[in-house]
Amino acid sequence: MLIFLWFLVMTAVLLLAQKMIYQRFALRKVSYSRRFSRNTCFRGEEMTLIEQLANRKWLPVPWVSAESQLSAHLRFRTGDNFAVSSGSHYQNHKSFFSLKPQSKITRTHWITPQRRGWYRLHTVSLTSGDLLDIGRSVKQLPLSSELIVYPRPADVDMGQLPQHSWQGDVTVRRFIVPDPFVIAGARPYQAGDSYKMVNWKATARAGSLQVHQYDYTADRRLLVYLNVDDGEGMWRSVSDVELIEYGIEWAAGAVNCAIAAGMEAGFSTNMPLEGETNSVTIEPSGGHEQLYMILEAMAKLRLERTEPFPMLLRRGAEEGYRDRDILIISSYWNDELEAEAQRLRLSGNAVAIWELRMKEGSSDKEREGQSA
Repeated sequence: MLIFLWFLVMTAVLLLAQKMIYQRFALRKVSYSRRFSRNTCFRGEEMTLIEQLANRKWLPVPWVSAESQLSAHLRFRTGDNFAVSSGSHYQNHKSFFSLKPQSKITRTHWITPQRRGWYRLHTVSLTSGDLLDIGRSVKQLPLSSELIVYPRPADVDMGQLPQHSWQGDVTVRRFIVPDPFVIAGARPYQAGDSYKMVNWKATARAGSLQVHQYDYTADRRLLVYLNVDDGEGMWRSVSDVELIEYGIEWAAGAVNCAIAAGMEAGFSTNMPLEGETNSVTIEPSGGHEQLYMILEAMAKLRLERTEPFPMLLRRGAEEGYRDRDILIISSYWNDELEAEAQRLRLSGNAVAIWELRMKEGSSDKEREGQSA
């Protein structure tokens, strides 16, 4: 009997001792990092989230739980050693580790962003304990990785975009691409140029890649306007989120189509960027950098109205926009918007209107305005 009591006492002492040791030292010299494998991607493009946990001491750590909150729009592949509990806006991601002395574990999770956005990792909570989970220790660490998810550009045909050119006093309708039969010379290759445009003779002379410089009858600058209002009479909050998200992807498709053809393109909307309050306007310009500047702005848009859409259109006319190809994307059209579109036409701009009527998976129809 005495031996049994002595055994119980010693067991209790050992359990208490290991509890105190692990409560104090379990997370000592334990480092953790979590980051996205890339800083940018397109909606629906699979990528990875990488976790690294290191134990830089001689005491083994029986178990560690790393828990953080992520957007519900980041869909994880199913896998072992982690659990995801998801709500409508956020999800809790919990990973489980067991660390040997002086060891490091790297774990990769495959994720697919379901919506464009600006996703940031803020903090992670590490929880660890002793062998029997009698006592626990908790530590919170800051995270700094971010992921910018671009909208996936819709498939837009060049013939859908507004178009105009000037020949004296006569307005002639034509595609906004350069005339491939009128070559004015050569210029250095730029990102987005087709290899069909390469001028091999000029390339040989210059010693660097040169492309044909096509002649224009007018400067081609596309400005895409997007209305955040999902219906006439909307006050501030968007109720049909999917419809406006679809509109963002159509706007991205129009910009992508124009810049891929060597044109200048810009973007304007009555929505703010995350952390800001003003409407977004990016003046038309060309090239790869301009495209990704616009895509990044679209990724960071907050679905909230900054001002009535007619005011945004009116400001363009008042600022003297001329000789532009203007595309307006809106979920509705009324007399007030038509009056502002007409002001832009009278200033010498070509205007086309796309009405958002259907959600993703359907085919939207274009209702094109009269060219100025």
